[in-house]
Amino acid sequence: MSLRKGKTKSTLESSVDSALLAVEVYNKPRAAFRTEAYITLMIIAWTRLLHAYFNRTIGDKYFYKIKGSNRYEVVDGERKAWELKTCISKYGKFSEPEKANLDLFIKLRNKIEHRNIEKKEMDVLLFGECQSLLFNYEKHLIDNFGSEYAISESLVYSLQFSALRKGEQVKANRKALSADYAEIKKFIEIYRSSLSEDVFNAQEYSIKLIQVPKIANTNRNDLAIEFVRWDSLDAEDRASYQKLDAIVKDKVVKQP
Repeated sequence: MSLRKGKTKSTLESSVDSALLAVEVYNKPRAAFRTEAYITLMIIAWTRLLHAYFNRTIGDKYFYKIKGSNRYEVVDGERKAWELKTCISKYGKFSEPEKANLDLFIKLRNKIEHRNIEKKEMDVLLFGECQSLLFNYEKHLIDNFGSEYAISESLVYSLQFSALRKGEQVKANRKALSADYAEIKKFIEIYRSSLSEDVFNAQEYSIKLIQVPKIANTNRNDLAIEFVRWDSLDAEDRASYQKLDAIVKDKVVKQP
């Protein structure tokens, strides 16, 4: 769906720019403030995506008006637009897991503005939810504005140092928690426990992927790895992937 020049197009483009910058920061190996920056930029991306949608569908009605008046509320000389929480309720197209994912990050964004949080612990704690936040964003971007705005073609997979990552996870889990991080961690645990099993286990709330290396019988033009959604597998396939994972980790070659 090609958009003509105008507010909808410029708002949408700034949304995509914010999402791409969020991913760029998150994937930089030595980036400081990684997860916090990602959350902030993705909240901006989501807000502008929904503003672009409303601007196209209802015009400028997504701005607040002074009660009992036709005049708009103004903040620092600019009309006050719906914040993301209001946009979500007005949009009406989100599943419950998608709403739960967005609600978590809205609350976290408000908290991290006033907290000093250890970066590595946040990376480990929120990886699944961060991935779903991005996947959900692109889904609604494409649903509303077409595949030409898909951002996946602009991205590459982030290279991981598996031994280092594992070491960081262990260190993060064993490290004495700062007061700020302990408060955030407790908030996340309480939030997760408040969700129903269906919502908590949904990929739209927190992504669960299996990364499988392709080591034989593949086309040379194929990707070297394959990402498989855990919830799409039947019981037999899950057992096969678990067996493969064990073989790869233990470097054992079993005869059929």
